[in-house]
Amino acid sequence: MAPPPGQRPGTAPEHQEAPSEAPHAVWFLEGFSKADDTLQVEHPISREQLLLLRDVVTPDADDPWMIHCYPVPVEVWPAVDAILRCGPPSPELDYLTGAYAAE
Repeated sequence: MAPPPGQRPGTAPEHQEAPSEAPHAVWFLEGFSKADDTLQVEHPISREQLLLLRDVVTPDADDPWMIHCYPVPVEVWPAVDAILRCGPPSPELDYLTGAYAAE
């Protein structure tokens, strides 16, 4: 059976490297108010941090550069903080990864 697209033969998906060409994008950890869903916090994520963050917040197989938004549960926050140095989470916020086209 052939491996899924983007997966090298003989390697598990978790051992795959991100494609060498990153999209022209910028990434953020975003905190949205639980009360009204307004954006309250944006913490930048570098390309290098994103590659580490993928081990903590697993993207879909067809989204190696985390262009789609992914929830960041508080259960993984110690690992997220170790990578991003973003401090403790606020109990009033829901956190997601986010990406935007770079200008």
